[in-house]
Amino acid sequence: MSVSPLSSEELAPNLKWFALFLLAQIALLAGSLALSPFVLYLSVAGLLATVFVIAVLLFPWIAVPVIMLTTALDATGRLVQAPGSKFNLTGFHLAFLLAVVAVGANTFVRRRTIFPAFELKRPLGAFLATIAVSLIYSPNQPDATISFVRVSALIVFVYVTQVILETRRAISLVIWSTLVVSVAGAIMGAYQVITGRFHLPVDVIQALGGNVPRATATFNNPNIFATFLMSGIVPMLAVLLNYPMAWWKRALFVVGIVISLGGILASFSRSAWIATMGAIFVLLWLSKKLRYLFIFLILGSVGVVALREFVPFAAYIADRFMSIFAFVENYGQVGTASGTARVMLVIACLRMFVDHPVLGVGWRGFPELFPKYAPSGFPYWSLVNESHTVAATVLAELGLVGFVAFVWFVVQVFWRGYTALPRMQDPFLRAVLTGVIATFVGFQISQSFNGDIANNTFWFYTGMLFAVIHLDEKLRASAPADLPASAPAATV
Repeated sequence: MSVSPLSSEELAPNLKWFALFLLAQIALLAGSLALSPFVLYLSVAGLLATVFVIAVLLFPWIAVPVIMLTTALDATGRLVQAPGSKFNLTGFHLAFLLAVVAVGANTFVRRRTIFPAFELKRPLGAFLATIAVSLIYSPNQPDATISFVRVSALIVFVYVTQVILETRRAISLVIWSTLVVSVAGAIMGAYQVITGRFHLPVDVIQALGGNVPRATATFNNPNIFATFLMSGIVPMLAVLLNYPMAWWKRALFVVGIVISLGGILASFSRSAWIATMGAIFVLLWLSKKLRYLFIFLILGSVGVVALREFVPFAAYIADRFMSIFAFVENYGQVGTASGTARVMLVIACLRMFVDHPVLGVGWRGFPELFPKYAPSGFPYWSLVNESHTVAATVLAELGLVGFVAFVWFVVQVFWRGYTALPRMQDPFLRAVLTGVIATFVGFQISQSFNGDIANNTFWFYTGMLFAVIHLDEKLRASAPADLPASAPAATV
């Protein structure tokens, strides 16, 4: 028995039934709205979430704004925190998971078999291995284990960042995302200083020798907040100085940089001030525009004078900045408790290293053993028992083996970026790489005064450095041989 094929008319959709289906959906939505407008909000939110998830699976780099936003939220973005537990679930954790899932799903969708090389696998593998071994003898094992998992995840984050940032559009999205988030954070920080409403208790600042509360925005620590703003300012400034853009884009970048600098000032973070100045100096050096340094110095001086005249607490900014240069003369005094404590913390690290030179006292062992190694006269009232210098902490907790692995990592990142810069052909990517290298140096300066090795932004820009280099190499390799060596300009 044969079955005749259906005609084209029979296969065509019935528009009447489809119209009836739409009317039924509209009637259902209208009836729901009559009960509560929340149904409309929920429907729109569900639709947008669905579209976003599908878009991220197809284009993983769309997750970049979410990563930047959840990083900026810091403590405010904590979703779950068990009482008495050192582990907490934050928005960044979910954003990181979203990026991992997006990369995995996109790999299957595109049937991808070629991935970029992870050039940091040896130094970071060695560094992670020394942490793992130290868990055996660490006097602070629970905290050390959690920290080990966190560092492991951040190393994975470096490679995930490198994978998702594989187009000019993705790199551009990073720059614009940092502009928006940095400006919002800086405005919030300035508002906190003006109104006196802070996340960080005022008594902690006073205990550390300060007499004016410091802006933290959504962060728990003013130094980390200021370092986050630095990581937004330097890449924006690099693109502004080294890449031609439309006037309105340049204006937005200038406004974003100025507002973000105001946020750094409101943080009263001397370490971030030094780190930002160092990063800008490296940026101008790499850009071969050191002559601009005098312009920045003049504008900065005029800005400080103007602040002293019109802003009530600006005099403290100037005094706090000048205290950097008077630290040696005033060492040990109450007003320099923050700097004095940092020096003594480094001394304690060196004492631990002398007693345990090869493998150290164990990861996260410094807070536990510090009372035993603290120099006499340490200001315990300063409420500090964490080493504020990453290199010294690594030396004390992981010994010479871990220290060599860490230095290997730092040197390889900087050298890879520095040697790749002269070969960069795409003008936009070259400008971005200049800013990322300078930002990496700024982080090293900051981490000499703050023990923030698990900083999400630091690891993100480390992955971005390699992503920019590999993208330019891929563009050069795919360019036709008969075309000029210089790639077409990218749009920001």
